[in-house]
Amino acid sequence: MSRVQRSSLQLAGIAITLVAWEIVGRIMGETLFAPVSVVAKEYLELLRDGTMLAELVGSLRQMLVGFGLACVLGMPLGIAMGRSRVCDVIFHPWVSMFVVISVAALVPLFLLLFGSGFEFRVAIVFMASAWYIVLTTYHGARGVEPRFLDVAHSFGASGRHVFWKVLMPALYPYLITGARIGVVHAIRAMVVAEMYVIVGYGGLVHKTGLDVSTAPLLGLLLSLMAVSLFSNWLLRLAGEWLAPWYKARTAAA
Repeated sequence: MSRVQRSSLQLAGIAITLVAWEIVGRIMGETLFAPVSVVAKEYLELLRDGTMLAELVGSLRQMLVGFGLACVLGMPLGIAMGRSRVCDVIFHPWVSMFVVISVAALVPLFLLLFGSGFEFRVAIVFMASAWYIVLTTYHGARGVEPRFLDVAHSFGASGRHVFWKVLMPALYPYLITGARIGVVHAIRAMVVAEMYVIVGYGGLVHKTGLDVSTAPLLGLLLSLMAVSLFSNWLLRLAGEWLAPWYKARTAAA
């Protein structure tokens, strides 16, 4: 499928969705599901007011701290688990347990441990995203073909050179994929944490949800979707830059 055909289908899908949204919204009314025309007007008002953007920027700064910690700690742990049988046996059961725990269930405990400030939100974001990064990196590290490592060793490469010149390039696509999965969970966790303590962007979502009209709430949710898509797009570009051969291989497949 050509790029023009793909873009045409995507635009057609968006247009159909917007038309269906408008029709359903007019049938159900603003109280239950505001039509897209009303949401667009309310969204412009939110942009003019400036509160939405200010809260979003502030929340994303704190989210990036938790997400950054998840990447810095999660990626090395995933590599260690994938390349070391001992690390795998020790850490895999814990990672498997943490990845299925809902962050909403951890909120009361973390409020007691960290209070309701910066540390609380960073901890929630970290717990929501780290384990997906660990598992994705782990499966990538386990899947590195031994023959690549054997060839490097046969040419006299040291362990450090094998790690940076063979293992890490093979892991780049998995590191980026783990980060792309993790950032989505990080954004979700940011909103959940802030809705509990009614601060930041999540607090704004909570307060807006109490309005008679659902239009402002839908506008805030659309902003979150846009941020998630933009974050994934940036990480995808980073992946294509770090591992251009992987893009060529998947495109050929």
